[in-house]
Amino acid sequence: MSGGDSLSTRAGRVVGMLHEGRDEPALHAPRPFLHPVLTPGGRTVSDYAPADHPWHRGLGIVVSAVDVPGQEDPVNLWGGPTYSGARGYVQLPNNGSQRVLARRCADDAVVQRIGWCAADGSGFLEEERAWSADTLRLGGVEWSRTTVRSTWVNVSGGPLAFGSPTTAGRPNAGYGGFFLRLAPFFDGGRIIAPSAGGAGPVGEDDVMGTTHAWLGLQSAGASVLMIPSADNPGGPSPWFVRTSGTPMLCAAPFFHEEMHLDRDAVLRWEWSMLVADGEVQESAFPAAGTRIGVPA
Repeated sequence: MSGGDSLSTRAGRVVGMLHEGRDEPALHAPRPFLHPVLTPGGRTVSDYAPADHPWHRGLGIVVSAVDVPGQEDPVNLWGGPTYSGARGYVQLPNNGSQRVLARRCADDAVVQRIGWCAADGSGFLEEERAWSADTLRLGGVEWSRTTVRSTWVNVSGGPLAFGSPTTAGRPNAGYGGFFLRLAPFFDGGRIIAPSAGGAGPVGEDDVMGTTHAWLGLQSAGASVLMIPSADNPGGPSPWFVRTSGTPMLCAAPFFHEEMHLDRDAVLRWEWSMLVADGEVQESAFPAAGTRIGVPA
């Protein structure tokens, strides 16, 4: 992992380092990502190239399977092997890339123009991705927030279908979307979800694949809160989350069903990631998640 540029608030607080990913191994599906992702106190909550899944890269947008016209296999932009039905996970020659074609700063955001490419280099989707950062005090907690606004345009000449291992037949493996690989100290952390009373802890099996307006994680060292926009395609997002062994958090819109994008059609997305120091109180999660998740 080389260099990177700092992503900062207007006041100059660094919330993470933004990498284009152009030097990453081809089998890891090179792509832009944010790492480290930092709390207001400077603690790193993200992980990079962990031994169990060396293609995991901090915070970013990843899709494990995209059906693209003219490609024999689904394009894998997650990295590593592809789930292929009865064959299980197989390393195919289908690991694509998200290539940063241009970069500019506008309205306190870092804006990237990105080409999504198959393994043979052919482009099938063009994206404009804007990364911005600020600090908030909500629910009595100081949070650092990273916001990603993304516009996808299908340039493949035909329809695209975005899926997951679950849409290919593997239960409870619907990962792909807005993804954060968490630091090792989140192993064994608590998952916090909305409830009738505000918020409460839930188990992995109880929340995997379910839809919520937001989802949070607590650990002794830091807390995180991920919030998809209520205006995102497909309605409330299903979630892929683990806190045992391989801690990760993913707003996974393609968990259960493929999402289709016609030729020349457009999808618009927005996600927020809030991070705080320490194990914040459960009441702080809905106080932040409800306010941030309200459409503008």
